[in-house]
Amino acid sequence: MSATLAPSTRDLSLELHRLCERLPVPQPGWHPYVALIAACRQDFEDALALAGEHPQALDLVAALTHGTAEPAFDPAVSLDLTAAWRRLEALPIPDGQHPYLDDILPALEALRLLLVALSNSEPF
Repeated sequence: MSATLAPSTRDLSLELHRLCERLPVPQPGWHPYVALIAACRQDFEDALALAGEHPQALDLVAALTHGTAEPAFDPAVSLDLTAAWRRLEALPIPDGQHPYLDDILPALEALRLLLVALSNSEPF
């Protein structure tokens, strides 16, 4: 069951879901990192579901997007979150020649902020 979200948090949640949906997962054989990209996309979906249960994490994402000093990712909180964090760190970021760069970069940054927020949200 997910918690009831305040209107501004609900808007942020909707935007995060849109970013996740726009993160392209290439067809197998088209890209050398397709398995890692697909795993990060699943991690994003899982993190969004978890954030729905922990609205304080969305509050922290909102604060981070408005310039609040960013806490470090806390690997001690959850093995699943830490595995997602490591996959995200292992994913090479495409350069300026990538056709889907405008979808990929914001989505990966949103996932990074969401993982940081979830790892720093109490109680977890």
